[in-house]
Amino acid sequence: MESPSDDLILMFPKSSTGLKRAKRGWVIPPFSILEDDKGPFPQKLHQIKSDFDKEAQMQYRITGEGADLEPKGTFTIDRLSGNVFVTRPLDREKKASYRLIAHATGVDVNIVDTPMEIIVNVMDQNDNKPVFTLNQFSGSVTEAAGIGHEFMTVTATDADDQEFTDNGVISYSIVKQDPELPKPNLFTINPVTGGIRVNASGLDKEAFSRYTLLITATDRAGEGYVTTGTAVITVTDSNDNAPQFEQTTHTVSVPENKVGAEVARLAVTDGDEPGSPAWSTKYKIIGGDKSGFFSVTTGPSELEGIITTVK
Repeated sequence: MESPSDDLILMFPKSSTGLKRAKRGWVIPPFSILEDDKGPFPQKLHQIKSDFDKEAQMQYRITGEGADLEPKGTFTIDRLSGNVFVTRPLDREKKASYRLIAHATGVDVNIVDTPMEIIVNVMDQNDNKPVFTLNQFSGSVTEAAGIGHEFMTVTATDADDQEFTDNGVISYSIVKQDPELPKPNLFTINPVTGGIRVNASGLDKEAFSRYTLLITATDRAGEGYVTTGTAVITVTDSNDNAPQFEQTTHTVSVPENKVGAEVARLAVTDGDEPGSPAWSTKYKIIGGDKSGFFSVTTGPSELEGIITTVK
């Protein structure tokens, strides 16, 4: 009910038979307090009142979380007026709600009202910045990956409420790509999930094998506090370079009637990552030896073809 001063008064249920204990027929809805209020303290929240105060002077007390249970003394009540006070700033991230029980008894008379439950919810303020879950995120992507391919995810957390407010809702974005070659927008990030994907063609491990992205996480769905993080991307090799013969023509001689004689060594170069499957080579004779006098094998360097006689 509203009092003449416009303060909300929480009324105990009306007793049906005078001095007997009253039975509650309704529930007081929860009320809310904004966290990190600067005071001054103690700060009045509400007034509770028993319907018996029309018959006799009543006295009040509260029990429960924040009253006589930890964190003790957070809430107090004036014994005779029923005014409820909060004595300190509240922190929703430490405790989001309190359950108090209000008691009313007669002063010098045998009147006991039924205890009334009061739920105090602490409303969130945007008092926490997003925090990345890692100091640095690492991922890899093949240079042949197509546009739209997602290959890694960055994550951040926020202690503020994201169920009923946007204070804990995080939005991700890429601020800078280093190096910005061959183009500055090779990657993009999903603002909701933090998934990083290929945004443009041009990845080339042989030219640029590593990128560092400067990434931000912003709460209030992109309009609040900003935290900066980094993602390091390693570009892995694809077989995008064909082997090249260092010499395209060889003129050699070989003794007759000798099996296993070395005829020639053919060297190639390959622009792919040394030691990778895309870099090592295999050789095959595809013409000019219908009688099968020769064979070719790969040398120990994996970039050399050795031709020998077989008959």
